[in-house]
Amino acid sequence: MGSALRERLIPVMAGALAVLAVLGVVLGLQWRSAANDLQSLQNSNADRDRAAEVARDYTLRSLTYDYKNVPAFFDGVQRGTSDALRTRYTEVHDTLSKIMTEAQVVATGQVVGTSVEAKGNDQYSVTVYATQRTQNIQQQDPATVPNLLVVTVAKNDGDWLVVDYGPKDVAATNGAAK
Repeated sequence: MGSALRERLIPVMAGALAVLAVLGVVLGLQWRSAANDLQSLQNSNADRDRAAEVARDYTLRSLTYDYKNVPAFFDGVQRGTSDALRTRYTEVHDTLSKIMTEAQVVATGQVVGTSVEAKGNDQYSVTVYATQRTQNIQQQDPATVPNLLVVTVAKNDGDWLVVDYGPKDVAATNGAAK
């Protein structure tokens, strides 16, 4: 190879190496960004799965009870909840206990499905479709009824708490759930 050719190839080779270096940096940054996005998505999915699990467990505890062991019911519905929700159950404790005992209510819940919606600030609104099989002194034959519930679950310092629980509003128009 002649010296003139070598002198022309050196800048071309240096330029090609510079382009490859820049390309390597850009691809590396994009890979890192994609890896971070993937990790964020995996964390988000894990949180949604955990929120669904907490809501499912809580719904089962709230729909399953026996008049022979009312304290177990109240322990179940107050465990893993916010102070405000615990207070709600404390306020209705005596009335609800009396109704359950006098009517000799026995109920069993079953969760059919859940749908999770992230609300921001580590809060999730979980719609739970469940059934409850109930029998009591006036209804000797067990009856199963569907329930559409909303369970609000919050993640706080690694702990998961149920902060609200109740029936899902159903719009009068078109029968669509709100």
